Amino acid sequence: MKFLTRAFGYCLLPSLAIFLIISFIPASSFASDVGNCLLCHKYPGISRVDEDGKMKLFYVNESIFTNSVHTKVKCEGCHTDITKIPHEPAKKVDCLVECHIVEPSSEKKFSHKDVETFIAKSVHGKIDEKGTEKKYIEDFPECKDCHDNPLYRPLSFFKKVRPGISEASLGRCRVCHKKDEFIYRFYNHITTRLHKSRSPLNIAEVCARCHDDPGIVARHEMSTKAVFSYGETFHGKAAQYLDERVPDCLDCHVNKGESVHQMLSKENPDSSINDKNRGKICTNIDCHPNASPKLATYAVHSEFNLDQSPAQYYFTVFFIILTGGTLLPLMFIILLDIIRRFAPHAMIGRKK
Repeated sequence: MKFLTRAFGYCLLPSLAIFLIISFIPASSFASDVGNCLLCHKYPGISRVDEDGKMKLFYVNESIFTNSVHTKVKCEGCHTDITKIPHEPAKKVDCLVECHIVEPSSEKKFSHKDVETFIAKSVHGKIDEKGTEKKYIEDFPECKDCHDNPLYRPLSFFKKVRPGISEASLGRCRVCHKKDEFIYRFYNHITTRLHKSRSPLNIAEVCARCHDDPGIVARHEMSTKAVFSYGETFHGKAAQYLDERVPDCLDCHVNKGESVHQMLSKENPDSSINDKNRGKICTNIDCHPNASPKLATYAVHSEFNLDQSPAQYYFTVFFIILTGGTLLPLMFIILLDIIRRFAPHAMIGRKK
């Protein structure tokens, strides 16, 4: 009997210790972690080497996720194959699955399924108008090639338009709504839609992943490195200085009021960059409303080379020669003067 009691104690004590340790570990603070996934995934070093020998990092930054647009989505809402803990390696997330969030206007569960329809008809679709698969289908973007769980960008508009959270507006929310968690989430969700979700520089960097890739540019016979040539323009240089008032890729390549997933080829008559529609881009009320439609004839993606723009090419070459021909001799004269000042009695080619 004593042996059984002692054995039971040896088994009970470790179990009790584990229970107490887990009980005192705080659960994650964001509501979407119902399964307490951050119990493990909160550690920066959590990772593994997969079957292909690649390092996989599984760390989730709680503060970043809490301020992202997916903060209300449960972990299980995307990782639908995970049903137990510890779990097997997670499968690739399908962004088109039905989400647990209810879309308020239809009172149905939300889904990104409509996006698939938009993409299929866009220039980024993998099937052409004849229903055949396009060449180099592996080059066409997937959801996560462009989307990386962007953060909320709240807008303060109580007295003036500026980035940040308006405490005065939140004070009015608290008159009716009692829970601060709901107030902040609703405020962030609504106001972040009132301005660009990304800065022009960030959008250009996303597009550059493909449109400035030499291999993709060559395989799809693109005329230029689109983002590089955009960066050489006034708009691109202003974007590099973090000016958010300048147009970015989406402002020109997407029709006003349409989803960015409905981007069309310039050959399509409904495309915003079609020759018949380009004049409307520059002359819209947000850019140059009083300008002539001819302003849109400016080649935004023109690279200064002999094939595309010979006039600009020769003009650029002329100024390079002029600048070099002026500065280099002057620099050489200055160098000789410095040498003379440090060695006033030095002579070359003459004997003392």
